[in-house]
Amino acid sequence: MKYLQDKQGVSPVIGIILMVAVTVALVALAANLVFDLGGDVSETPDATVDLEQDGDDLTATVVRNENVETMEMSIPDGEDTVTESIDPADPGESGNINVDEDEDGGDAEGTLTLTAELSDGSEEVIRTFDYDTSD
Repeated sequence: MKYLQDKQGVSPVIGIILMVAVTVALVALAANLVFDLGGDVSETPDATVDLEQDGDDLTATVVRNENVETMEMSIPDGEDTVTESIDPADPGESGNINVDEDEDGGDAEGTLTLTAELSDGSEEVIRTFDYDTSD
């Protein structure tokens, strides 16, 4: 009989630990619902684009697109910016920008920027490409 009386203290300790764990889980769930934690997470672009340079031509070809509404290629051209829109709805759709010589008649070099617009209206740069027309 004495052996059974020594084992009585184990069950209440486990019960208290379980009650505390359940209470913590409920408080975390309630805080998530009340404060809407994680609701401000923005969508990120999920697209694959192949950028190539062939002499003075820069070509961007859509390989895969999951959630991008429109894409735009842009390069700086002095004080202006040259842009070309791409409709990413179909894989294989491409855009092309011709890079002419710079103002001094020399080789053109710079950075092409590919920007994606998502369905929520946000824009994000998804790729940059450094080009140089010198051979």
